[in-house]
Amino acid sequence: MFADSAGKITYVGKAVNLKRRVSSYFQNPQKHLPKTQALVRKINRIDYLSVSGEVESLLLESRLIKKFRPFYNLISKDDKSPYYIHLTREIFPQPVINHHSVNSLAGPFLNRRIPFQILKYFRRISPYCQTGGHARKPCLYSHLGLCHPCPSPASAVTPEIIFQYQKNISRLKKLFKIQFKTVIRQLQKDMRELSASQDYERAALVRNRLQLLSAISSVRITTEEYLSNPNLIADQNENKVSALLTVLAPFLSIADSDLSAFRIEAYDVSHLSGKSPAGAMVVSVGGDTNPSQYRHFTIRSAKASDDISLLKEVLTRRLRRTDWPIPGLIVLDGGKSQLSLHNLFSPMISLAKKDEIIYIPVSSGFSELSLPKNHPGLQLLQSLRDEAHRFSRRLHHLHRRYNIN
Repeated sequence: MFADSAGKITYVGKAVNLKRRVSSYFQNPQKHLPKTQALVRKINRIDYLSVSGEVESLLLESRLIKKFRPFYNLISKDDKSPYYIHLTREIFPQPVINHHSVNSLAGPFLNRRIPFQILKYFRRISPYCQTGGHARKPCLYSHLGLCHPCPSPASAVTPEIIFQYQKNISRLKKLFKIQFKTVIRQLQKDMRELSASQDYERAALVRNRLQLLSAISSVRITTEEYLSNPNLIADQNENKVSALLTVLAPFLSIADSDLSAFRIEAYDVSHLSGKSPAGAMVVSVGGDTNPSQYRHFTIRSAKASDDISLLKEVLTRRLRRTDWPIPGLIVLDGGKSQLSLHNLFSPMISLAKKDEIIYIPVSSGFSELSLPKNHPGLQLLQSLRDEAHRFSRRLHHLHRRYNIN
């Protein structure tokens, strides 16, 4: 969000890489159109909000434009009105995209592609009809599960179909408010009820919608939460670090540190029956992954089929790098056997995939720590473990492609 000297927001934009996006405005002015040159001259302050996914960014951008009406967003429309999403007033409402702002479900959007993309996402979770129930026979979308229950033909409509359809529309409204947690609870309840009544086919449909919702956004945050706390993502990441360090404190001596700067390194190795071995280090700072500090390791000297030897080489080579920051905690993918390397560095823990057990070296051997699935500290470890696994496999597959090792 660009603001002028009076503190008024003049432009709102979004990007996966904000640094690259913002720096593009401060290049040679001759490369910019007159409108952009005028915008840059008025920039006095830059604010930003971190969000967890594409859907949140699309809806939050819309909310911010509606709230602040930034001058340089609106004139970029070249006298074209912004787009809004509405629900029609019918027995079987359907979302429509138009230019009317009054009583809109979402908007404004500066081009039609954005609301169309959002509706495409949400229809797979909360189906709706695009004909208003006026078709003579079920449409193609009903066979794809995107219009279910299908209100066509009208002669086949029952009170149960009307009830279920209205339920979908109510759920769609919650999705636009990014009330994903509420929708997930509703879908879980529906799935349990369908399973109990042995309606396994419909239960499977609901299960698929749950999985899609998780894929769209793994973090359920409303736009209101982002607006009330601009540092929401950073705060949540620090809470994960705090929760993890709290449960580890009775077992490990972890140096006091600013949570926002606490560094965790996670390691994994990949090979195929000892061939093309590769290792990876992924880094989290303040609970947020930092891909610029990820490192690959091509393994050459260790016994190829021995995971412990592979990890030992990776850790030994990493710890020789005194020019790299010292980690506050090292996490290994594996169980007790991997922790035989804890003499190389302390504090060190491992996380086993099967039961998500945390293994911690203590003076008498090893302690096992089992945390609830929704524990923020466990979720942080799982994300780092999975990221290390992905990153190590990336190099391993490159080695196999080019027959290295």
